[in-house]
Amino acid sequence: MKKVKFSITGTILLLCLLVVIILPFYIMFVGAFKPNTSLIQVPIDLMPFRDFTFKNIVKIVEKSDLLMWLKNSFIISISVAFSTCFIGVTAGYAFSKINFKGKNILFALVMATMIMPKQMLLIPNYLVAYNLKLQDTMLGVILTSISPAFGVFLSRQFISTLPSTLFEAAEIDGCSELGKFFRIVLPLSLPSVGTIAIFSFFATFNDYIWQLIMISNKKLQTLPIGLAFFASKSGKGEQLALTLLATLPLIILFIVCQKFFIKGATAGAVKG
Repeated sequence: MKKVKFSITGTILLLCLLVVIILPFYIMFVGAFKPNTSLIQVPIDLMPFRDFTFKNIVKIVEKSDLLMWLKNSFIISISVAFSTCFIGVTAGYAFSKINFKGKNILFALVMATMIMPKQMLLIPNYLVAYNLKLQDTMLGVILTSISPAFGVFLSRQFISTLPSTLFEAAEIDGCSELGKFFRIVLPLSLPSVGTIAIFSFFATFNDYIWQLIMISNKKLQTLPIGLAFFASKSGKGEQLALTLLATLPLIILFIVCQKFFIKGATAGAVKG
C-alpha cells in the first residue's frame, strides 16, 4: 500500500511539473495564431481553433528582420560553439593524458572560473574588446563569448575513461601527440563534443545582456536583441508569433542533436 501511495503521489507531482513546463509552450503556439483582442480580454481566450488567423505570422515576415536576426545569431553561436569545443577537447586531452608540472594547479584555476558569475566579467570583457577595437563587431562578440571551462571539465572527464593501452600502442607505432589527438581522442570524444556544442550554442544564442552591450549596429543585431526591440512596439499576438518562429529552429536542432547530448551528458559518469 505504501508503494502504491508513493507511486500515486509521484505521478501527481510529475503531472503538475509537466503542466508547468508545457503551459508556456501551449500559450505561445496558440497565441501566435490569435488576434490581439483574444489575448488581452479577461479571461484570456486560449481555445486553439477559435478566431484562428495567420495575420500575426504575415506581419512578422513583412515588418521584422527575423531572417537577419537568425542569421547573425547562428553565425555567432556556431562560431562560439566550435571554438569552445576545440579548446575544451584539446585542453581536456592535455589535462587528462599529458603529464606536465603544475597540471593540477592550472586545472583548478580553470575550474575556478566556473564559479564566477558572468556579470562580474561584463566590464572587464568590454574593456578588452574596446581596447582591441572589437566592440560592435561580430568577431568581438564571438571572442568574448567563448567560455571553455565547462568544455575542459567534461572533455577531461570523458578522455580519462579512455584506456591507456590505446595511447601506449599509438606511441609504439610512432604516433605523435597530434596524431593521437586526431586519430584516437577526437573520434572517440564525439559524444562529449556534441554536449559541449549544444550547451555552448544555446547559451550564446540566448545571451541577451552581453550582445546588447556589444552590439549597436542594427545590421549586427541578434535574435534576442531584435525580439526585445520588436516586442516593445507590437501587440501580444505578434510577440508570440515572433517567439514561435524564433523557437522552432532551436527545437528542431535540439531534437536532431539530442542523441549526442544524452551520450555526452553521461560520459565519464561511470569509469571502466
